[in-house]
Amino acid sequence: MADMRDLDPAACARAELLDLGAGTGRLLHNEARRLGVGNPFGVDINRRKVAQAQAAGRPVYEADFTTLDPQAFPSVKIVVFDNVLEHLPSLAAVETAFQRACAIASHVVYIRHPSFEDVDYLAGLGLKQYWTDWPGVHTAPVQIPQFVAIAARNGVYDFAVRPLKRAFRSDDPTILPASAPANQTKRKGKSERYGLYEQPLHGSKPLVEFDRPVYFAFDLFFFLRSDAPQVRYRRDTDNVVTRPFLSWSGRGGSPVVELPRRAAGVMKRRLQRYRGGSAGEE
Repeated sequence: MADMRDLDPAACARAELLDLGAGTGRLLHNEARRLGVGNPFGVDINRRKVAQAQAAGRPVYEADFTTLDPQAFPSVKIVVFDNVLEHLPSLAAVETAFQRACAIASHVVYIRHPSFEDVDYLAGLGLKQYWTDWPGVHTAPVQIPQFVAIAARNGVYDFAVRPLKRAFRSDDPTILPASAPANQTKRKGKSERYGLYEQPLHGSKPLVEFDRPVYFAFDLFFFLRSDAPQVRYRRDTDNVVTRPFLSWSGRGGSPVVELPRRAAGVMKRRLQRYRGGSAGEE
């Protein structure tokens, strides 16, 4: 493995986007373009991925993001966690990471996170979403109310939530029978495919229409100041897994939660239930 470059103080000082858990940095420059900022910068703790990124000329460096010095990143507007926090060892570790992100970012902390909202609901139907049964991999299956509680404990109350790719029925390919083996992942060469269900491999599953919204993932935006950007999507997020764009001309208001109307009522009830029993779950 070639020698890796250490954290570059000049690059840290210029960075406007900080991707924590950037991996090989393959999406880093497109991410900065979509989010309307310049000078993207990534860190990752995986030496192999960092080496790959640096060999490709991408600005990714090896570091434990929970130990980064916020003063080293004076220009960062947005901190990104893209399918990262679920891999941390505990809810406490997620809160530590969130605290560090809020200390670094001036405007936004953006989290993309797989959905763990419907584990019990689907289990009652004899079903599961494949990523919810990865023992030892998804060790922090954080739910939306827990993110909201973490943010509130850290003085952040302005946020938006956007669910991604709704499953209307159990024939959705991300839905497996509950009896399917654990740790099911996409086959080699199929990583871009949505879902992975194959009846010969996973067995038959009951065919049911879901009577509540079941989603693939969520985008969460925690706004740290009143002039934070507006979040836009160019495609219907109920039908596709797509990426957000930020408009830095302002939001013209401060929405607390942004949800499709048919999902808003369900999420509100979940938040209320969680708050009512939160003392025992933190």
